[in-house]
Amino acid sequence: MKTTFTVIPLLLIPKALSIKNKHLRLKKPNGLSIIELIIVIILFLILVPTSLVIFVGARKIIGQSYIQHQAAVTLGENNDILRYMRNMNFDLIVNGTFYLIRNPGTGNWLVKSDLPTMDVFERRIAVSNALRHTDTHNLYMPGDAGDSYEDPDTKKIEINVIWAPDYIPLDLLTHTLYVANWQKAIVYPST
Repeated sequence: MKTTFTVIPLLLIPKALSIKNKHLRLKKPNGLSIIELIIVIILFLILVPTSLVIFVGARKIIGQSYIQHQAAVTLGENNDILRYMRNMNFDLIVNGTFYLIRNPGTGNWLVKSDLPTMDVFERRIAVSNALRHTDTHNLYMPGDAGDSYEDPDTKKIEINVIWAPDYIPLDLLTHTLYVANWQKAIVYPST
């Protein structure tokens, strides 16, 4: 018996397999399914409001940091004005509570004893005689112990810059400054 071999070209095998398995392939839909559409809507409803909250919060933080920077600049202005007053005449710095405002007409600074309403920041300045240790004549700081006396030639100045931001009732920046009458020879009382 004679055997005959039939040669099938190799190029036809993949085509034959794809024809044979054609009914096993899943059909792909041509549009979005309802599940995909629901997922996209849910992601949109979550991401868009979150992005808006982050954007608005960032803008508010930037605005508040600008106001805090302006308050720090205002505090520095107060220090400079008080040093200028000391250098002009130490007697200009008297004990009491005062408010420092800028005159809107001239731009000059005014010291008032009543609360002004002309500025964004309230600049409260409390002036008192500084205390000194009786034995060492060093400045008497809060929390120090021992005997002390008031030095009329050294002033303790507490500066408070107060403003009303959007998110809390009041904000405060405070600084304590000591100035001495440098034009007068300091004579300490004997102990």
